[in-house]
Amino acid sequence: MKKSKTYEEAFTELEKLVESIEDPKRDLSSIGNDIKKAMQLIQFCKDSIRGKATELESLTKDDDEN
Repeated sequence: MKKSKTYEEAFTELEKLVESIEDPKRDLSSIGNDIKKAMQLIQFCKDSIRGKATELESLTKDDDEN
């Protein structure tokens, strides 16, 4: 069973996709799939950051109450 992707893995994959998309030798039709994948990775990274921010807010709120 494959483990879930981490933020760091997704970000690294996104960086590679951006490099690939920026390659002037690539044709437009092949870039389309990379852009779709990049958009999914961006959403995953945003969701990961939001989740951690919520978690940290919860932790600091608990500390303030003690």
